[in-house]
Amino acid sequence: MAEGGALPSNGSWLTRMSPRAFELLCIVMLGFGHLCIMTGCDSQAFILESVIHSIHEREPDRINSHAGYYGQATCYLAFVITCLVSPSFLYATSAKTTLFIASVCFTSFPLGFLYTNQYYYFFSAALNGVGFALYYTGNGGYLTSHSTRKTIESNVSISWAIGSSCMIVGAGIIALITYFTAGAGAAGTAGAAATMTTGLVSNVTANVTSQHFERRFSNTEIYLLFSVFAAISFIGNVTFLLMPSSDIDNCIESSKKIVAFRDGISLMYRAFRSPKMIILIPTFMLTGVHTSFWVSIYPTTLTFNSHLASMIYLPAIYSLGVGLGETIMGMLISFCSKRIKNFGMRPTMFIGCFLTCLYCALIVISTPPTAPMHPTSEKPWLFQPTRTLVFVIALIGGMSDCCLCSVRSVICALAMPNRRDQAFSVSKFYQSIGTCVIFFISPFLNIYFYTIGIPILCVIASFCFFFETRRIKQMEKSLTNMELDQAQQRKKSSKYETLDEEF
Repeated sequence: MAEGGALPSNGSWLTRMSPRAFELLCIVMLGFGHLCIMTGCDSQAFILESVIHSIHEREPDRINSHAGYYGQATCYLAFVITCLVSPSFLYATSAKTTLFIASVCFTSFPLGFLYTNQYYYFFSAALNGVGFALYYTGNGGYLTSHSTRKTIESNVSISWAIGSSCMIVGAGIIALITYFTAGAGAAGTAGAAATMTTGLVSNVTANVTSQHFERRFSNTEIYLLFSVFAAISFIGNVTFLLMPSSDIDNCIESSKKIVAFRDGISLMYRAFRSPKMIILIPTFMLTGVHTSFWVSIYPTTLTFNSHLASMIYLPAIYSLGVGLGETIMGMLISFCSKRIKNFGMRPTMFIGCFLTCLYCALIVISTPPTAPMHPTSEKPWLFQPTRTLVFVIALIGGMSDCCLCSVRSVICALAMPNRRDQAFSVSKFYQSIGTCVIFFISPFLNIYFYTIGIPILCVIASFCFFFETRRIKQMEKSLTNMELDQAQQRKKSSKYETLDEEF
């Protein structure tokens, strides 16, 4: 809050709010801004490789067929680099300013699809990565300056649940535009089929025959989708611009820091060397690898699977399932955190890893092995995915992602109390490395690499996470005992003063 812990004086309606109501207002606006900028970012990631592939099939010289994967790899590479300086940028500005600038970077990406150009595409992808790093640093800074130790777990879950509704909004947008452009998309697919049967089959995949063609996106569909994504992202720009910037009473960490840029870099270097962060590297890497898989790689298999070409609403169904999963789990974590001490730590991590393994198991039995790499007519291990199965897989994936991201935010807020901004950036640094590497090599990996590797990483990450949470509990217990001892000493001192006055 404002100086002295009072509510901000500008705006009479804010002065009449209770501290908790003001705190919730800030958290809800943060979540809504997240919803707006991520509606385009996450929803377009579901279809990006397929959209790029469709453009490449019509105009091979315009863009590389795997630019969808490589563009996202470029995005996360920029993310990695920017993570090194984003806390210093936060110190030089503020959480609110950092969030606003980040949101502008996000808006630049969908604008490039109004007329696709390979150079602008990769430039805006890199700018998107800069936006990611700034956004998550600003998000962590804003959360800690508008949360107390008692409300941090609940606030993280509330913000994440609202923000994750972007998948539901994105599902509605994709479904609506698909409905109105299905005729054009079908015509484009038919035209591509006619061309491929004349001898261009080998340019796509040897597995695709004249009877099997993957889902294609028409130019009209692409134009409308990314125009709407850009418009909603602009609403996020406005939301971050209007958010209250004043801290709350007893916040975990004040936003008013006076740290030189060079000192910020030094703090970042020390955070990287901290054993507390090193032990959590597998946890951060798990979040990154899992993100690349559920955001882009698995959704791409749904459009590259020629047996599913007629199911044009699968991207919308998947987006809806993920959004509902994220929202439901966010609400559940928030509810349980208020009633069960430290539910947002070990219990949430266990649930997240279990759901991630279940997610991978359902995918491996229903997805053609080479579907992440190129269009294919191969058959899955057991059966083809149905609309219901895709929705269930998406629901589980969304719930698992919410758990993993929630524990990441909580552990960063508690593991390094004096360097929380650096802890958030370190976590995103390792997360983005995992995502970047996966996207660069994804054109060469079949489905088994993901569905076997991710569960193994879950086991390793869980052991490391549980070790660090035990250390945090011991630290908090020691601090509590010290506070009790100090309170008892103050009480004794008060008694001595009273006796001294009496005699």
